[in-house]
Amino acid sequence: MLRVLMLIVLMWLSLSGIAQKELAKSVDDTLYDYFTRLRTIENINDKLALNDSIRDVFSRVLKNKDSFKHEFDTLKTIGKVMSPDEKFRLINWNIIKPDGTYNYYCFVQYYDDDKERIRLTELHDQSDSIQNPEQKVLSADEWYGALYYEIVPAQTRRPNHYLLLAWDGGDLFINRKVIDVISFNSRGIPRFGKSVFKFKKERKKRVIFEFSYMSTMRLLYDDDLDMVVFEHMAPIKPSLKGQKMAYGSDLTFDGLEYEDGKWILKENLDVKNSKKQLNKRKKDISYTF
Repeated sequence: MLRVLMLIVLMWLSLSGIAQKELAKSVDDTLYDYFTRLRTIENINDKLALNDSIRDVFSRVLKNKDSFKHEFDTLKTIGKVMSPDEKFRLINWNIIKPDGTYNYYCFVQYYDDDKERIRLTELHDQSDSIQNPEQKVLSADEWYGALYYEIVPAQTRRPNHYLLLAWDGGDLFINRKVIDVISFNSRGIPRFGKSVFKFKKERKKRVIFEFSYMSTMRLLYDDDLDMVVFEHMAPIKPSLKGQKMAYGSDLTFDGLEYEDGKWILKENLDVKNSKKQLNKRKKDISYTF
């Protein structure tokens, strides 16, 4: 099956028009079948083997510039997030491991306007081995894996970075929300993390919130406030401070406001007039297989 699919992919890359659309549908249908099977397989080794086939298909298809606007409509259980300026797109999913932790997978499609071609980068999740991740600038080969659901561009005349808002399932005891930074060099190669977050006297290159697996946390860009807004997470008892598995929302909100190239912490926001924005994500996004 994989050899047949590879032939279809190669034909898709070489044809155009109606014929290309028909071949694209064949790719969509096969990927849909792969992801459906991925959800039902229990053996982790079999699951990872099938996942390698999926990665192989994406690594071939997503290099084609015509694939950049292809919506992969049948794939409802993966993340497909386009930047607001349509400069790049993220294709993203994850797999749960037997110990309750996750492997994350992501392809970054960057559109080079000058050369009218796609720069495709596959990210490799190294979350388990990254020490002090809030202070690290990371390459594609040492990515802090997560599921992205929103891209926020920097508000400058010549934007040089974007914020990525994400969910990370953590483990059996905690969940995480992540605010990361993606930037691109002149060749369209991404890197992650940048010293643009200011939490009082502390500077961070990315922000990672940890809280109880039984809790949820709203984290989004609020158009009305023109800020990244998030629920303040606190321990259920003062004596449990620092034990993230006991953290949940205290029903107050903080935010990050962009000022002079930095995202500055603003505490105890008045969000009464932003209920529509805050309620638009009532459930955490998860594309877990």
